[in-house]
Amino acid sequence: MEKNWLKTAVAVTMSGEGHEDGLKRSFANMPEVVTDDQIKCLGNVLEAVSNDKFDFATVTTTEKIVNN
Repeated sequence: MEKNWLKTAVAVTMSGEGHEDGLKRSFANMPEVVTDDQIKCLGNVLEAVSNDKFDFATVTTTEKIVNN
């Protein structure tokens, strides 16, 4: 079997006034490997430019698996 990376996306969930249950912001075209520090920094930037609090992130990686 051969794995080929296709894409990685990050969905960040933030909570704040008016959306206490969470508001999702999605980012496509991310690098193949996204580190914990990169996600934490992204959350910090989003907190800095909004009145919201970074709750958690979901990282989705899509790969194509070929049966040789």
